[in-house]
Amino acid sequence: MAYSQSKTEIVATHLRTRFMEGNVEGHEIVVALISMVKAEKINLDEVAPILSTVFFEQPQGILLALEKASTLIDDELIDSIIHEVNEKA
Repeated sequence: MAYSQSKTEIVATHLRTRFMEGNVEGHEIVVALISMVKAEKINLDEVAPILSTVFFEQPQGILLALEKASTLIDDELIDSIIHEVNEKA
């Protein structure tokens, strides 16, 4: 079941804070969001608005994060992340 709009906004704000503090990199946020889509926690159409929030509406930052993430992830990696999270839940 997908998160409510308010939970999605909380996720966006949390990720932005973690990014600003230097706790996560942009491509890690992309991987997390894609994992959340595959786990049906958020909808695909929510990814772009969340990234816009995280990167303060700066398309250059979004594109760099997407490009780096695209070189690192594949479906197998995402499935592995989801499986690991489900085991801990």
